[in-house]
Amino acid sequence: MSLALHCFVAFIGGLCFLVILCKKQRSAILPPGPPGDPLVGHLLRMPATDSALIFHEWSKTYGEVMHLEVLGRTMIILDSYRAAVDILDKRGSIYSDRPKFIVYELVGWKPALAFLQYGKQYNKHRQMHQSYLSRHKAEDFKSMQTQEARTLVRNLIESTPDKYEKFLSRFATGIITQIVAGHRITSNDDPYLRLSDMIAQAITEMGPPGGSPLDFFPILQHFPPWFPGAHHVGVVRAWRSTMQELYDYPLRAISTLRPQLIFILWQKVGEALPSFILAQLEQTAQSEDDEDLKGAAAAMFAAGESTTWGTLAVFVLAMILHPECQAKAQKEIDSVVGDLRLPDFKDRGNLPFVECILQETLRWNPALPLGVPHRVMEDDVYRGMFIPKGSLVFANIRGMSLDEAVYSDPKSFFPERFLPKPAGKGEPHFSNVAFGFGRRICSGQYVADNSVWIAISSILASSNISNALDENGHVIVPESKFTDGLVKQVISIAVTPNHN
Repeated sequence: MSLALHCFVAFIGGLCFLVILCKKQRSAILPPGPPGDPLVGHLLRMPATDSALIFHEWSKTYGEVMHLEVLGRTMIILDSYRAAVDILDKRGSIYSDRPKFIVYELVGWKPALAFLQYGKQYNKHRQMHQSYLSRHKAEDFKSMQTQEARTLVRNLIESTPDKYEKFLSRFATGIITQIVAGHRITSNDDPYLRLSDMIAQAITEMGPPGGSPLDFFPILQHFPPWFPGAHHVGVVRAWRSTMQELYDYPLRAISTLRPQLIFILWQKVGEALPSFILAQLEQTAQSEDDEDLKGAAAAMFAAGESTTWGTLAVFVLAMILHPECQAKAQKEIDSVVGDLRLPDFKDRGNLPFVECILQETLRWNPALPLGVPHRVMEDDVYRGMFIPKGSLVFANIRGMSLDEAVYSDPKSFFPERFLPKPAGKGEPHFSNVAFGFGRRICSGQYVADNSVWIAISSILASSNISNALDENGHVIVPESKFTDGLVKQVISIAVTPNHN
C-alpha cells in the first residue's frame, strides 16, 4: 500500500471519527436545569446562601444531574451518590482537574493540594500526603490521638462554658500540628492556636472556593475594594500575610536543615519530633523542594483542623438537641467498657451505636456541603447528557445526605438508621460520601475519621452535654443551622461529668 493511500485511509478514518463524535454530541443535550436569562444565564437565580440545600430542592424537579450556567461558565450539580461515583470515581481520569480559584490564589493558597490543578505538581503533593496519611500510617497516630482526646475531656469538664469552643479547636489543632510539624500544644496561647483561629476567620471571609465575583471576573482584582464586585480585593489584602505565615511557620525553624543534620537535632536538642515535615526533609536534599513542602504541609494543617472542628461542633449540637441519643450511647459504652477506663480504639468494633452517632454526625450537617468543584478536562456524555469540557462539577454532599431514596426521614437526626435490620434500617454509612470522590478524595480521611471517633467516644463516656443557661437562668436552645463554608460556630453548652 502506497504512502498516499495510507494517508488517505487515515484521513477518512479520522473524518469518520469526528463525524460520529459530532453526531454523538448533537444527539446529547446538556443536563436539565432551571430556566436562565439571556447573556447572564442563571446568575440572577444563584442563591447567596444555603446553595447546597437550594440545589437539592431544584434537583427534585430537574434530576440528580443538573446544569446551570453563569456568565458563560457551565456548572454541573451531582445530587446523588450514584451520579457522583459514575462520574467522579469511574471517570476520574478526566474529572480530576480544578478550576482557578482566584481569591484563594491571590491570598496565597495556590500551592495547596485541594486547589492545585491536575498535573505533575498535584501528583507530587498527593503522593507526599498519601505517604504519611495512608490507612496503614494512620495506625501510628492512634496513641497520640487518644492522649489528645483525654486532654480534651479533662479540659471540658474542668473549664467554664466560655472555654468549650476553644478546647474543641485545641483538640483538632493539637492533632494535626503533631502530625505536620511534630509540635505538641501544651498551652492555650500556643502560636499554632492563634494561627488556626486566624485561618478560620480568613476562610469565613473568603467564602466557598470559586464563589466570588473575582472568580467570574478576574479583572476585578485590579480594582479597589469599594468598586462593585471587588469586595474580595480587600479580603485578600487583609489575609495574605496570615496565609503566608501558615506556609512559612511550620518549616521556618528547620528550613535550612538537610537530612544529615535532622537526626542530630532530634536526638540532642529535641526540637522536632517525628512529623510529616521531617519525613519529607529526610527524602530530599534539595532546598528548591521547600516550596512544595510548605504548600503540602499548609494544606494538611488547614484541612485537618477545620473539618475535624466542624464535625465535632455538629456532634455537640446533635447531643444537645437529642439527649436520648447521648444516653443510649453512654449506656452502650458502660456495658462494653465499664467504668474503670475510657474507650480506646480496640473498643470501636464493639460500640456499634457510637459508630452510628459518628456516621449520622457526618450526614446530618456535612462539613463541606458542596465540596470543592472538579473541572472536566474533556467533553463527555453521561446517560445521554452532554457535559462540556471545562465545566465545573460539584458533588452536592448536602443533597446526598437528604436523598430520600437512600435515607428515610433524612432531616431527622436518627443514628439507628445505620444499624443492620431488624434493629435498624441498614442504610449506608455516610463516610463513603463525606470525604469526597475520585482522585480528589480527602487524603487524610483515615486520620480524620479516627480523630473524630476517639473524641466522640471519650466525650460520651466521661461527660454529659446539655443546654447552657443564660444570665436569667433560661435554657439556651442552639440553632441547628450551618453555612456553606468552614465556619467556626460557637455553641453554648454545659458539660458535666457523668456518673462515672
